[in-house]
Amino acid sequence: MKIKKQKLNNLNLILIYFFISIVFTILFNGFENINFTNTEWLFLGNDMSAHQTGWNFFKNDIWRFPFGSNPDFGNGIGNSIIYSDSIPLFAFIFKLFNFLLPEKFQYFGLWFILCFFLQGILSYFLTLKITNDIKVSFLSSIFFIIFPAFIYRMGWHPALFAHWTLIITIFLVLQKDHKNNHHWIFLILLTSLIHFYFTVIVLITYNILKIFSLYERKINLRKYLQHIIISHSLLIFVMFCAGYFEVRIVDTFALGFGIYKLNLLSILDPVVTNEGLAWSWILPDLKLSKGEELEGFNFVGSGGLVLLCLTVYLLIMDANLRVISKKIFFRKEISIILILVFFLSLSNTISLGSLDIISIPLHDFLYGPLSIIRSSGRLFWFISYFILFYSIFVICLKFKKRAFIILLLIVGVQLTDTSASLSYYKKKISSNTVKLKDKFWSKNEIKNMKNLMTTRPINYNPYFDKFAYYIVNNNFKKTNIIKMARIDRSKAAKNRYDLINNFIEKKLDNETIYILDNIGHLHTLKEIYKNENVGFFKRDKILIMIKDKQNLMNENDKKFMKNSKAYEIKFNNKINTNNIKDNDFLGFGWSHNLDKDGIWNEGNMSNIIFNLEKDSKKLNFEFDCIPFLNKKIKKISLDIFVNGKFNNKIKFDYNDKLLNKVIKTNFKIKEENLNGKIVNVEFRNENPISPLDILISPDSRKLGFLLLNFKLLN
Repeated sequence: MKIKKQKLNNLNLILIYFFISIVFTILFNGFENINFTNTEWLFLGNDMSAHQTGWNFFKNDIWRFPFGSNPDFGNGIGNSIIYSDSIPLFAFIFKLFNFLLPEKFQYFGLWFILCFFLQGILSYFLTLKITNDIKVSFLSSIFFIIFPAFIYRMGWHPALFAHWTLIITIFLVLQKDHKNNHHWIFLILLTSLIHFYFTVIVLITYNILKIFSLYERKINLRKYLQHIIISHSLLIFVMFCAGYFEVRIVDTFALGFGIYKLNLLSILDPVVTNEGLAWSWILPDLKLSKGEELEGFNFVGSGGLVLLCLTVYLLIMDANLRVISKKIFFRKEISIILILVFFLSLSNTISLGSLDIISIPLHDFLYGPLSIIRSSGRLFWFISYFILFYSIFVICLKFKKRAFIILLLIVGVQLTDTSASLSYYKKKISSNTVKLKDKFWSKNEIKNMKNLMTTRPINYNPYFDKFAYYIVNNNFKKTNIIKMARIDRSKAAKNRYDLINNFIEKKLDNETIYILDNIGHLHTLKEIYKNENVGFFKRDKILIMIKDKQNLMNENDKKFMKNSKAYEIKFNNKINTNNIKDNDFLGFGWSHNLDKDGIWNEGNMSNIIFNLEKDSKKLNFEFDCIPFLNKKIKKISLDIFVNGKFNNKIKFDYNDKLLNKVIKTNFKIKEENLNGKIVNVEFRNENPISPLDILISPDSRKLGFLLLNFKLLN
């Protein structure tokens, strides 16, 4: 009878938490967004559009190997379902049933319900394990369901909404069972198919626990090696199959470690200023750095702060509490795990509010691996959950039956104060889908195109949010307009160089819409295709080029193209090149210098295109640059072309004294190469080399020289 009663109780629990998960999903994401065929809400101009677009390409593609490979989203730059953060676990499951799915299909609404459900029921069982109190366990589950750091991820990074994996991790940590290796392996593999940040936390915990099991002789060396080799080998295999290695390991290194981190005041800061999202009616905005507020957001809620303060007070006043809790929660291995995760989440720059207390310079060889977890502030979630569960344990241990009343008040405070966030989510639910407005996009000749490409393929493309809805709803076969967690930078660079070469050789694809990145690209392409049947358009403030579609140009397009003039250069006036976006004279083949002065000449060809203030046949082009020379690159040879005709050669030779020094260079523009006011200066480099080629940095861009400024001498 007891067994049947337990089964009934479990069934009731499942129904209760399923109902709660539905309620909270509707509350924070809207009822209509649960619908599998409703995708409108995923295209509001945030990262959700990238997750859905990645899934859409993956769904419509054939099965490949590795199974997670998703090359058409990015046009072969080394993409997989992993790097669009499209919850690979669900992507694999639903792709198996693709033949049953409607054309429009999303699973994020279901994912939210599942995460709310598991967050609630698992926190219930974990609290029940440590307190043996059903009523307290239920209250605890509500507390963790409305945990701000948990819900915040819901509408931004749904894969990171799986905080329930951290609850499972804590459950396994507290088990003290060295025979549960298969549970750990399952959790490691599961998290790798959800989000790698959870995998990092689980791996740190698992490996330290195994080291201590060996040290305390709970397992012998043979068993330890067996566990480590099997678990890590299986993880690598699953990661390979899922598509992690479609991007080179060196390209998983990214800037951000020391920026997207935990601040010592993060648990007290209720406001994500950049998002306009407040999680408290009463607590002030501490105005941490943008990176700390976005990725280091770890506000525990007003109720959570009350819970922590009360726990600290009780531990100070009661030595017996400290002794008992230490045996259960703070064994040596657990303490080491918490300390290590804490300092990783702080990064090498430890800040208290706006004050940097400690900043430790990191060598590239250390910074590189750490940059894999560049958003290190996320790691603190594990500590937050651990300390909060511990606090509930302390309250129950101290107050016993009165613990329910105390926790009821704390959860009440948490619910009331956290409700401040509802206005943000209601506004978000009612937000309009980001769509293209011009009727041009709905013409059959345009909708029937197969590919959508930008003339400057980079990650986090500025046009992605504008085009994501259009890309998905027109089922384009390929696009290089992307937003992904990581890309293969070498393939992306090659993609750019091949695209430029195709333009120069007039190899346009007649089934592709080309989105022109800037006005410099427009004027360069206008010169290349001035005698060809190529349509140029300006719609929704976007510049467009399509082969064989000149007939679709309306009067406004023609007027715009006629009146659009290249940047006018005044003689003897120095032009600085500090910003790619604001320099209308820049054509193809230029790249950033990480917010420092100048721009890099990249690939085989870079060009500057401009108008003269008046006709002149005697011109000299003078520029300041820093050639990419070092002990491994001794020479750089550039062919200079003006208006498509060879003009001269420029050579730079390595010299120790001139290393990283500014070199002033001057060449005369031949009179026969000038044919009017417009001047197109091309720098052609037959053999550009990337820093990665010579193993001095992960930078895959093939560089020639850093252009700082230039001027025309008359």
